[in-house]
Amino acid sequence: MEQKLIFLILHLFSILMSAYSIEGPMAYSASIYENSFIIHFQNNRSYLTRLILYQNETTPRSEMAPNYFNCSFTNNFWRHCTFYSDEPFSRLWGSLHSKVCARDDSNPVEDCSYNLSEIDKYSVITGNYLRFRGDPNLLRTTYGHGTYFVVKGNFSDPSFNCNNITVIVPPGSGNFEFTFDEVGDFNFPFSYESPKISSTVLDGLNQILTINGENFFTDKDLIQVSFDGIIQPNIIISVNHTQIQVNNFSRPDPGPMSVKIKVNEISTEMNYIHCLTAIITSISSVSNHLGGVVTIQGEKLSSTLNSSFTPSIIIGNKRCTFIKSTTNELKCQLDPNENGGRDLPVNIIFGGCNSTSPKNVSFTYNIPTLSSGSYSNGFVTLNGTNLGNNYESFIQIYGNETNGYINIDQFNVSSDEKSVTFKLPLLGCSLFNIHLTRSNITSNTISISASLFINVINKPNVSNGTLNIEIYYMDCPIGSSSEPSITVGNSSSNTKCSIPSLTFGYFETKCSTPYGTGINRQFIFKLNSETVRNEFSYAPPKVESSKFSKGQFNITFHGNNFGNSISLIQVYFNGNNVSSEILSLKDNQLTIKTLNSYDNGLINIIVDGNNMESLFNLTFPPVINGIINKDNKTIACGGIITVSGKNLLTNDDDFKVKVLANNKNTTIIIQDENILIVTSESNESPLFVSTFIGDNLGPNAILTYLEPKITVIPTIKNKKDGISIRIGGVSLSDTIYASLVLSSENISLSCNLQCSLSPNETFYDNIPILSSNETDITNSTDCLLCHSNSFVNETSGVLYLQFGSISYHYDVKIEEFLIPISPSPSNGYEGSNKSSKLSGGQFQVLQLVVLMLLVLSLVV
Repeated sequence: MEQKLIFLILHLFSILMSAYSIEGPMAYSASIYENSFIIHFQNNRSYLTRLILYQNETTPRSEMAPNYFNCSFTNNFWRHCTFYSDEPFSRLWGSLHSKVCARDDSNPVEDCSYNLSEIDKYSVITGNYLRFRGDPNLLRTTYGHGTYFVVKGNFSDPSFNCNNITVIVPPGSGNFEFTFDEVGDFNFPFSYESPKISSTVLDGLNQILTINGENFFTDKDLIQVSFDGIIQPNIIISVNHTQIQVNNFSRPDPGPMSVKIKVNEISTEMNYIHCLTAIITSISSVSNHLGGVVTIQGEKLSSTLNSSFTPSIIIGNKRCTFIKSTTNELKCQLDPNENGGRDLPVNIIFGGCNSTSPKNVSFTYNIPTLSSGSYSNGFVTLNGTNLGNNYESFIQIYGNETNGYINIDQFNVSSDEKSVTFKLPLLGCSLFNIHLTRSNITSNTISISASLFINVINKPNVSNGTLNIEIYYMDCPIGSSSEPSITVGNSSSNTKCSIPSLTFGYFETKCSTPYGTGINRQFIFKLNSETVRNEFSYAPPKVESSKFSKGQFNITFHGNNFGNSISLIQVYFNGNNVSSEILSLKDNQLTIKTLNSYDNGLINIIVDGNNMESLFNLTFPPVINGIINKDNKTIACGGIITVSGKNLLTNDDDFKVKVLANNKNTTIIIQDENILIVTSESNESPLFVSTFIGDNLGPNAILTYLEPKITVIPTIKNKKDGISIRIGGVSLSDTIYASLVLSSENISLSCNLQCSLSPNETFYDNIPILSSNETDITNSTDCLLCHSNSFVNETSGVLYLQFGSISYHYDVKIEEFLIPISPSPSNGYEGSNKSSKLSGGQFQVLQLVVLMLLVLSLVV
């Protein structure tokens, strides 16, 4: 006999009536049957006669058929009361305000004053034989304040099956209780189903672990996710009830990781194990005859938390004995294998979590067949048989917008050749056809559809900006209704974009952007029924030019994308924040106050977190400190003038630096930020030098030429066409008298000045000066090329040089003139040679005359 729900187990108590005292009925036990029940009383106690069931506090259920208890059967000390009713037992229902009637043998009067709530003590639910107290269509529950579970159907309907009810339970989580009566005296514990994990997916690049399953509910505050017992704080419910996303997940170690979920204190019945696998990027080779050490490189090849947690390595079907490993490199010893093999897989197993190296299979040549394909997160997965490998297979894609097939030769093939995964190239249309060719055999063609994807390709200007967007995987063909729109930030309105146009295999649209600044601005792109979230950054600030005010009190920068809010802009000069010196701001113009501490340097402007792509090099106008020729002297050859200052290099015509000597322009030979070296064509001394910055007169000075100094007296060359000498020195001039005095004659020399001044040798403080007995010192900046058409037949002489009032004489050597040997010497040559010689007395007179002239010139 099936168990039944005891509707009423009664305990009677004594009730005093007007003239009689009835002891309250007290049941000793009960017998429950399919269609009746029997209450057992002691023979000398009162007993029940019938039930009066109320539908509320005051109204009896008049529609019910009569019922009664037959208590005529007694046995020894017991009275057995059998309940009878013409109503089905499933219809016996009454509120807590229902009444019961009782009597005893000494009192023939029936007392119906007993409330059901006064004598009911407990109820039992078996699940098969249901009874209700209170509202039959509601179940009181502790889940939520004042919450009732609704019983599906209507109890008043005669066909309502009380023995098999369905309760509508709202979405929820955790433990709760429910009761079949109004007061909740007898609660029955219940709970929502425990959470279940079906799979986990790790996105290592974005540090996201996604947990898929059931019964996760919708309130993340009630959810607790733990990995190896460590609670994860950064979780979101990405899909209600079925998917949880754990953010900022980072674990460098491989191996198993326990995943546990608790939803409102109800935990997963079994911990789920997520495998963190090693990543193999390269494998070295060894001789199959000799074996050796195999080096495996990649990621997660060692445990950073437990150095004793070592993997087992299988190459092909051979074990490779572990030697040592770091995070990125693993070494193991592989024994010889005479059978060898090729394209063998490498498995690294950490605690039961297996990592398999990329593998190419080359020993199955059956026809490839595609059964299905799918697209997810930028990757396409093809399912089928005999799909080959990268060496012998390739994939071809054809879309509506392509002019031919696109070949895919980089993909991953499963070890059983039944699935292929590859990254889908960017296509214009969402629907595309695909087939695979292996060993010149092409599979059947299937169609796959990808979801909408966009790419922002520019940074719009702060004002009147245009956002250029590449569109991929859109519904084709394009219709007049294919007009996309964008909604920027929290704006309540959207902006229409241009109808997409096909460009190089993808579609492009242009969208106007609202006035704004900053980076990583979120927006929603909508095209037909699809929406995509993305972000863009406004164009960074750009300085195109700068302008100093008169007096250099202010600097105005001209450019773009400065914005119009001083609170959002920061200006840095040489790394120092000078934002407090901003005087005015427009989108294309910024003015700051000039401080005395400013010098040349880099300007960086940050607008709402948006940095300049290239800093602006700010150069201040030139400042001339002075003309720094030592002792106001300069070198005669070239007239070197040196000006010192700062910022002397400028392209601003208003601040150009120029130097005049005797009111004539000079020639620049060296110029940097701090030094300007020019030469003057004037050979007159003194030089009246003046400097200018633009049209403004700067420092001036009066320079005089330095005294000439001789540094190089080489041997005089003696050739058939005459004699010549190259004299080196400093501050030489072309106003010179030169002669060569020999023992027999005095030869006048013609000299030409050649300037070869090095810009870094403006002064010659460190250049040695030639003494009268020195003839070969190589330090020189200028040279005099002196020559005569005469030739001599002597090997030494005295060289006299006269520079204005300054004279020099030097003993010099002369190359020996070699007369070529001929059969008939020329007598005329000999005569001319003799006529050019001076006697010893004549030579002494000539020397005396020259010395007297030198003395007279010094006196003058």
